[in-house]
Amino acid sequence: MSDILYNVEGGVAMAQINRPERRNALTTGTASELYEVLLNASHDSAVRVLVLRGVGKDFCAGADIGAAASKDAGGKELDRDMRIYQISRLLHEMPAVTIAAIRGGCAGAAFGWAAACDLRIASDDARINTAFLDVGVAGDMAGPWFLSRLVGTGRAREMYLLPGKWDAAAAERIGLVNRAVPADAFEDDLAALTTQLVRAAPLALAAMKSNFVEAERLGLDSYLALESERHERLLHSEDRKEAFRAFLEKRPGRFQGA
Repeated sequence: MSDILYNVEGGVAMAQINRPERRNALTTGTASELYEVLLNASHDSAVRVLVLRGVGKDFCAGADIGAAASKDAGGKELDRDMRIYQISRLLHEMPAVTIAAIRGGCAGAAFGWAAACDLRIASDDARINTAFLDVGVAGDMAGPWFLSRLVGTGRAREMYLLPGKWDAAAAERIGLVNRAVPADAFEDDLAALTTQLVRAAPLALAAMKSNFVEAERLGLDSYLALESERHERLLHSEDRKEAFRAFLEKRPGRFQGA
């Protein structure tokens, strides 16, 4: 059975880590499979929203320490696929809006992936932890880069240097997650969130995400030039005309992506 389940329906892609018996803990093979899935999604124009989540009660408990320890005991080198370190970049920069749907444990590499997503929704049973120092490593998946931008450098350093479990409410208070919701409302809230996004004008949605990505790397003058050119182009799109009509007629837009 595949370690990653993937499907696309109505513009929403669902990528699910499928190792519930191990709390969705990661092997290199699992992460490699996720990389391939996300790479393909990043080139699929049918995907406007992508949800990353885990099967069962947990998002992802980080690395499968038991599997790694077995290799250590056997004197085997840990096999690494260096492409997996680009997963955070794919989540952060792909044209689709990415959502981390967090239930249960979210630690280690998965913490970095959640921070890399555009939005994070967490169930009140979520327990979020960097956890890297607990296993003798400094961390991966660009967690400090993303986390510093979400919660500030002081809080980010605290979360890495003093690892511990954060519940959803505390994570929401510091801006780590966008929404903390009761467990029994989680699926409904997630569905409402994806529906709201996928109903937006697709060209504008993708362009808006690109604006944020470009803003992180460009100076103000360069960014303004890019943003204004993109804005003017969208003003002449059929989707923009339809959005105006829908607004005036008080109905959902019927967008064609043109």
